[in-house]
Amino acid sequence: MPDAIRARFRPVPPGLLRMGLGNRDPRFLYSDFSQENRDPRESTLFLEKDLKVGMNKIFYFRKSKFSCASPFLSREDADTIPFSSAELPSILQRFSFPPASSEAVEVGVTLKWCELLEAREKCLTSLEAMIDYATPFAQDHNIMVLHTSINNDSVLQAYTATKVQRVPTKANSTLCHNMPYPYAVHYCHYIGEGRIYKVKLEGEDGSMVDAIVGCHSDTKDWQPFSTWFQALPAGEKADQLNYACHFLPDTHIVWAPV
Repeated sequence: MPDAIRARFRPVPPGLLRMGLGNRDPRFLYSDFSQENRDPRESTLFLEKDLKVGMNKIFYFRKSKFSCASPFLSREDADTIPFSSAELPSILQRFSFPPASSEAVEVGVTLKWCELLEAREKCLTSLEAMIDYATPFAQDHNIMVLHTSINNDSVLQAYTATKVQRVPTKANSTLCHNMPYPYAVHYCHYIGEGRIYKVKLEGEDGSMVDAIVGCHSDTKDWQPFSTWFQALPAGEKADQLNYACHFLPDTHIVWAPV
């Protein structure tokens, strides 16, 4: 079981954990789903045809401390806690978040996001729910669990791809993105005929990353990521020939049927 899952099974305190950087609850330091504060120099979206040995792009790979990231609840416990915008005041009270805090704002944004998802997309509040969501298309296939592994925290810098390997998956791998919340909530979606890659990266400072890349053929509904497309070369777009690819942070999980 990868650390992105194993290390996040622990009790959830009724109030805040010890404060992190800038008086931030550390459970919210490792969600990194929002693009709002991303450095404009950082690469976000790129085309599959560029994903090859020697590719050089600027990234920031934060190494998560999983013991501080939002913990998993059992499905039984998660199902007893309200999870809707209508219940936001009681949710904030339950976890002792002041209504004006940045954590309270992020909780509200996560709830609204989850309520606007399409039918086959879901926000899942337990590991059991994620497994149920990821396995319907597996049939007689095994499921491989993948996530990015970072050897040490680093700074925004150029990384060079030293090895690129496509993972031989069946259709409908599931990508689960960690959301800002006091316990583990993941936005999960299928990528249909999309493709998964393992990529070894070496930073300018010598730091190494074993990264997972998700490549998508269908990006027409990517409204939350509209700013990503500004990184693509002029005149190029994601389509069936030019898949749109992105690296996954180490708290995000891929469930790939093989």
